[in-house]
Amino acid sequence: MALTGDLKSFSFADILQVLHSDKKSGVLIVEWKDLTVAYYIKEGEVVLARPVDKVFRVYTDRDFERLLEKLRLNERSLAETIKKFLLPRLDNREGIFSFTQGFIKYPEKVPVYFPAEYIIMEAARRLTLEETERKISDELLVFEKTQDWESKVQRANLTDKERLVLELIDGTNTVKDLLEKSKLDKLTLYRTLYGLLSIGAIRRKKKKVARKPSISLDLLAKLIEKIKKL
Repeated sequence: MALTGDLKSFSFADILQVLHSDKKSGVLIVEWKDLTVAYYIKEGEVVLARPVDKVFRVYTDRDFERLLEKLRLNERSLAETIKKFLLPRLDNREGIFSFTQGFIKYPEKVPVYFPAEYIIMEAARRLTLEETERKISDELLVFEKTQDWESKVQRANLTDKERLVLELIDGTNTVKDLLEKSKLDKLTLYRTLYGLLSIGAIRRKKKKVARKPSISLDLLAKLIEKIKKL
């Protein structure tokens, strides 16, 4: 899987949505303006953030457990690397990224301290209005909860305002309705909807298109009458 791009056009919320929904494993390298960081992804979850001086050094360590020994990291310290080298940078757009799949060997179990849903919502909270409008393009859009929305939300650590929005999403309220009923500002609402969409807790409700009969009832009755007379 080749996934490369610029953070100005592809946010962390979008990157993790793709990796998490496809349960991808590998390494995501982000070359920030001041630092290059390798984010280790196992089945769509970020399990380690490691700054590197040269990108090629990432590919010399193919065994995750040996890498932890080399870096003198234990399981508890994995969370600290994510808190230090990922969470504070979610609103940073000065960087390019590339994801390399499958070259690293992960053990069967690696602890996940910050679920992908949590990080995605954190990233969504830092989007600009223009960025959110890529997904929330119309105030007449209607959203509905997905079948497994509860499990997604449990891992996301929603704020009270985000939970309010989620309660109002019932398959009938439009985005305009959500704005009026929640009494939230547009940016907060749009960030929330963007995040909930990205973690798979909600989806756009498809409009039911009424099918027009291919033949009018009057014409059908006339045809039936003619057939009877044959």
